[in-house]
Amino acid sequence: LGRRSPCVHPVGGGRTAMALLIPDWMSLEDLERRLPVIVDGGLGPGREFLAADLRDDERTPQLIALLIWHGFLPMGGRGKLKPKIHLVRCVMEPRSVHVGRKVRRRSKGFHLTVDTAWGAVVGSIQRLTYTRAPGDCWLTDELAHAYAQVGSRSGKWHRGGVVFHSVELWHTASGELVAGEVGYTCGSVYSSCTGFSRKESFPGTGSVQLAALGRWLEACGFAIWDLGMDMEYKREIGGRLVPREEWARQIRQRRHEEALLASPEDAQGDAFALLSRVADVSREPGALAGGCPPLS
Repeated sequence: LGRRSPCVHPVGGGRTAMALLIPDWMSLEDLERRLPVIVDGGLGPGREFLAADLRDDERTPQLIALLIWHGFLPMGGRGKLKPKIHLVRCVMEPRSVHVGRKVRRRSKGFHLTVDTAWGAVVGSIQRLTYTRAPGDCWLTDELAHAYAQVGSRSGKWHRGGVVFHSVELWHTASGELVAGEVGYTCGSVYSSCTGFSRKESFPGTGSVQLAALGRWLEACGFAIWDLGMDMEYKREIGGRLVPREEWARQIRQRRHEEALLASPEDAQGDAFALLSRVADVSREPGALAGGCPPLS
């Protein structure tokens, strides 16, 4: 981590920022000693990205799990793994998710599942979500494959129950997948990576999926929902902005806690029923009646 990677990542306003390279020869033990210093001190003015080779090997999923443990969001770009430590992060408590009347009305006839259609969710994100033009989605096949390998690894680098998940919203009558996302868990923190919605065929379902997921995360005992970069729709559902230092404090505390993101069973996943519940902010996370099975 002593030199700059030749790859660049666009930052707002058309500017570019060089990413600090994680060389292949650096051991994960050495990297772990350096990451807390980077998180605490930052990468320099306006800089948020590291970079590493994205390879189909044992090291890559271990590296991703290690970066998540220390608060990075593992994105991709230009054939590289591009871990991001945000200058400002958008986060919220799942039990504080705001459910508007329009979203609640639109939720009728849809249901939520978890980890039932990873390939379909990834494919839909790649087709429907892009940065500048169709086809430039940063979630490549190689990165999605690496994500999927993280949860199957064991040993010293698999801490905090770091696992990637697909979240699906279905049109119940037709069985069509209408919205979804890829995210991951670390302790009692769930982080949303990237998602999609079929806006033209099923308008408003992106908002339904997010709101229903927030209620389900509450039921499953998650303390923090990490929404990543600041965007208006995230603040509209209750997200608040915290600086890097506060995010580091939260992830270091919450990564040692336990929460399990299971898939809703039968009626538990009905989106309208989820959004019609009134969250009890006096309860501890996970105390919502009819939520995920208790941890063993």
